[in-house]
Amino acid sequence: MKCFTKRLLVVATACLAVSFCAHAQYDADTVQIEYVKKNDVLIETVPQDVVLTQHLKEKRNVLKELNVGLTAGTTGLGVDLSLPLCDWAHVRAGFAIMPSFKHVMDFRLQVGDKPDRKYDENGNRIETRFEKMAKIYQQLTGHEVNEDVQVIGRPTFYNGKLLVDFFPFRNKKWSITAGVYYGNEVIAKAYNRTEDMPLLECVDFYNVMYDKVMDAYTDPYNIFHDVILANYNGVDIFVPEDQSELMYTYMKRWGRMGIHLGDYFLVPDKDCMVKASVKANRFKPYLGFGYGNAVPKPGKRYGLMVEAGFMMWGGTPVVDCYGTDLVYMNVKGRPGHYVDFIKKLKVFPVLNIKLTRKLFPD
Repeated sequence: MKCFTKRLLVVATACLAVSFCAHAQYDADTVQIEYVKKNDVLIETVPQDVVLTQHLKEKRNVLKELNVGLTAGTTGLGVDLSLPLCDWAHVRAGFAIMPSFKHVMDFRLQVGDKPDRKYDENGNRIETRFEKMAKIYQQLTGHEVNEDVQVIGRPTFYNGKLLVDFFPFRNKKWSITAGVYYGNEVIAKAYNRTEDMPLLECVDFYNVMYDKVMDAYTDPYNIFHDVILANYNGVDIFVPEDQSELMYTYMKRWGRMGIHLGDYFLVPDKDCMVKASVKANRFKPYLGFGYGNAVPKPGKRYGLMVEAGFMMWGGTPVVDCYGTDLVYMNVKGRPGHYVDFIKKLKVFPVLNIKLTRKLFPD
């Protein structure tokens, strides 16, 4: 009987030890949570992945986690780094640049501030003022030119950014973003093709002659209206008086040659180029919202986020053409459409998609 009692005590002790170890050991499949209410005990099982996710949230290394992201959208292609400040706020900093693509715009040259007529009242084809000047230029230089100039526009837009994403909702999917962008002043440029250099040289040649003729006939000390073309070894080379009078008659009637942009008459610069640039403030506050995760979720390596918002220029961008802001000019025709578009662009729309990968802890 004593032997049986000893054996029973050994078995009972072993059972208690196994039961204690089972409670102490972390269950790999489920965890039991006890809810005690009115002396009743309710046993509820929770899946393992839920418990692990909750555990990672509680043990997350705030400010010791770093992520790298690639962005693409209206701000261009970019890269940034992000980290969690807390469960409801993330910070990210990065850089984005707009790819250099080209947009070709067609402009037409004309002589004077009135459109050239190619047909008379009866519908007969007539020679325009530009065609007459082009014919004279070809006889002098051997270059054949036309009246169409192609101007290439391309973006030069790049920005650094510092943004904070706030997650005010429980599901932590929707976010509100605030921050700043800081970039270059000249966000776009426009310039003529190199193939149109002979044509613009023709325009320069005509305008130089026009200025010389007008100066000769408006100078009160030049009583013979001598049009001096050049000076070689102290000897003036000038146009004969009868020819200068003929040039003055026609040039005064026609005017200068260039690209007529409504109230603004664009002529080539000293390099025989036609240029313009779009300028905006370097400092641009940003406000927007997003959906997704700029910082990967706990236990995940990758995150995906879509954001939309706007940069605030702090005013209308400037369309600078040799010191003149075309935004405040009455620009007509196709060039006027481009200027009107920029004039309405009070803010810059942002629509980006971002793919993030966790760097550490992995």
